[in-house]
Amino acid sequence: MSNLEIVLGVMRDAGRRDTAGLRARASGMDGTALIREEQKAPDFDPTKDYTGWPRGSPVADEGQVWLLLQPYNAAHYEGRPSTLRALWGLAHTKDPDKAKPFVAPYGTSGIYMTGECVLEDGAVYRCKRDNVVHPPAELPEAWDKIEM
Repeated sequence: MSNLEIVLGVMRDAGRRDTAGLRARASGMDGTALIREEQKAPDFDPTKDYTGWPRGSPVADEGQVWLLLQPYNAAHYEGRPSTLRALWGLAHTKDPDKAKPFVAPYGTSGIYMTGECVLEDGAVYRCKRDNVVHPPAELPEAWDKIEM
């Protein structure tokens, strides 16, 4: 076994531990804390069986952090978190440095609350009230632009 293979093996093991640790802690974390550790969230895999994953487990997909709402086998469904909103919820952050693009809520899942930040047209906005379902361009009175 070469040194490169040894190092890659050690790094893969560390990554698996980080991912498992985040998944185990995720249900007790808010969106800000999850997004702070998003590099530990595994990429969404459309062939993966998520039935053994606990609710609230995060995945990364399309530049967002999604939380498992209902364990299921992804191989039996066509789509990804952004199109399977009954199965996946969206994590939001209050950290303007980690703001993600606005994603429209699905029912009550993904509604923006006071203090949560979004990135829109290169600017960061902070939500001024609870239960906001429209982006800053459509409902400017609900958002404050943050000067960075």
